[in-house]
Amino acid sequence: MTDKWPYNWNEWMNHFLGETFFTDFEPLKHSPDAANIKVNICESHNALLCIFQIPGLKLDEVEIDVYDRSLEVIGTVQIDQKGFKPIHLELYQGPVRKKVKLPFPARHDKIRATYQHGYLYVYLHRLIGSDKTKKKIHIETSDANGSVYD
Repeated sequence: MTDKWPYNWNEWMNHFLGETFFTDFEPLKHSPDAANIKVNICESHNALLCIFQIPGLKLDEVEIDVYDRSLEVIGTVQIDQKGFKPIHLELYQGPVRKKVKLPFPARHDKIRATYQHGYLYVYLHRLIGSDKTKKKIHIETSDANGSVYD
């Protein structure tokens, strides 16, 4: 290795692999993996508000799933060029998926979502256990000589 390696590595790699080698990977640089979709989670008593920043979201294809302490949003980003032919594309279009961990379990049957100016607002309610589901367990006693399993 030379003393130029840390400083001019890109230039060296282009010379070694050819100038067009890295251009084939350009679309991957812009794909919205989970880290690129930003989300805010806000709490108010027994409710949560999750705000996802997903401009161009195709609303008729969005799936919102809540299970236990997880919220997952799956959809597609599509930008309408209104009849224009694309020449240079940097904005991502295609499938998106984001899964976030919630601070408490949420109800899957009481979800409300709205979409405004590129932000998806998902309103959730805390899953609160009911006293009806709790069952008192009867504890049996045994005499000194008897077995519990008889």
